[in-house]
Amino acid sequence: MNSENSIYTGYEFEMFGFPAVAIINTDLKNLANRFEYDHSVFIDIIPDAHNELGQPSEEEFEVLNAIEKKIIEYLETQTETLHVGHVSLYRKREIIFYTKTPETVEGFLNSFMPLVERENKAEIEEDPEWQNVAGFYDHINESNENISA
Repeated sequence: MNSENSIYTGYEFEMFGFPAVAIINTDLKNLANRFEYDHSVFIDIIPDAHNELGQPSEEEFEVLNAIEKKIIEYLETQTETLHVGHVSLYRKREIIFYTKTPETVEGFLNSFMPLVERENKAEIEEDPEWQNVAGFYDHINESNENISA
């Protein structure tokens, strides 16, 4: 699935007393074979500049988006990986994927992430039921129910 053709939903919430913004690929919610992508990939990047609420500055926001786009381009064309979306938290951008090929993704991230020039870390773990992102999709379901009510 190419994320360029996907529909994303954005929403705000609060975490640890600070605003957070999630941008989530809603097309994955109903993807028939999504559970075949059984490893979650969470990439944390610490922005160089942020506002008083901990959100990336406008310039840093663009840099983070460019980094995310490069990661998406590689993972979607060279591995069996789905882009779930990203979350901007207090002084952190979290980019989320699910993959069938965790070793290949890990190899790419080990070579690419040092080039980012920002503090970062990546975690890949088995999550065949997509529990690590269930809250995002539950929120999307609740929002859709509220709209149609």
